[in-house]
Amino acid sequence: TGCLKDDSNLLDPAKTENVIEFANTANLISPTTSKYPLLSVNIVMDANATYNAAVSYSGAHNAPQDITVEVGVADPSVLAFYKSQVSAASSYTLLPASLYSLPVSKVVIPKGSRRVDFPINFPNPDQLYGKNYVLPLVIKSASSGIISGNFNTMLYLLNGINRFDGIYTLKYRFGANDRGYDLAPTTWYYSDVQLVTTGSSTAVMRNLNVGSPYPHAAVANGLPTSITGLAPLLTFDLGSNKISNISNNVSGTKTAVPNPAVTDNRFDPATKSVFASFILKEAGRSDMIINDTLIYKSPR
Repeated sequence: TGCLKDDSNLLDPAKTENVIEFANTANLISPTTSKYPLLSVNIVMDANATYNAAVSYSGAHNAPQDITVEVGVADPSVLAFYKSQVSAASSYTLLPASLYSLPVSKVVIPKGSRRVDFPINFPNPDQLYGKNYVLPLVIKSASSGIISGNFNTMLYLLNGINRFDGIYTLKYRFGANDRGYDLAPTTWYYSDVQLVTTGSSTAVMRNLNVGSPYPHAAVANGLPTSITGLAPLLTFDLGSNKISNISNNVSGTKTAVPNPAVTDNRFDPATKSVFASFILKEAGRSDMIINDTLIYKSPR
């Protein structure tokens, strides 16, 4: 070891060079063994949706000057090669050209910064739901700097979701019932749940707790249980954001209907909270009102 020279440049980030690449703007789900990276991207299915991919000047330094970067759609062989490496990608297909547009082909990373958005427009985002469409992009050129050899190409797996999709804190309580559940008007129970897109205007409520897919934990004789077989399916009016119907997404003896005494079941776009009052019906038991408030926490 006495004949080895210490090259501190290899350890000092300030003495390394930046690279121009696609930034990680979503959930990177590609395995480390794949040649190309793939991001799973949620696109809200509201009219004329836009997603901003990002081009990054990655490293220890800011851009020393304006850097013009040309971006385009990668060759279809990129997706074909990815599918040959990743068996789970067998259902992925190229996004049809009619379902997107690229308003620009060049973007500028400004001097002194490290990033710029590259917009992708979706005129009919409702067509993205359940399709496993992929858009491959490539950095074609840069006016200066080094283009990354690892993240110069990025695959975007597009998932259509509605505006209600997300992770929420569920705050709920029960009305009169013959199940022994707490009736105290001041008692509220809490759990984290998901609203999962099932269509452009529908979402099903799911529990995040492992082993309990049903969102409403109940209290019987002072002990926590769960209302099994009940996963509320909420249908929204996209114009008014009101809930037009509530049903049970699980087949069986339990059904659910909106509470007719409540006329303001809704999604509040300002707070992203959801208010839902409905009646649980089950043969051999009395009807039970369930009042839900879902407080938005984060994207799913």
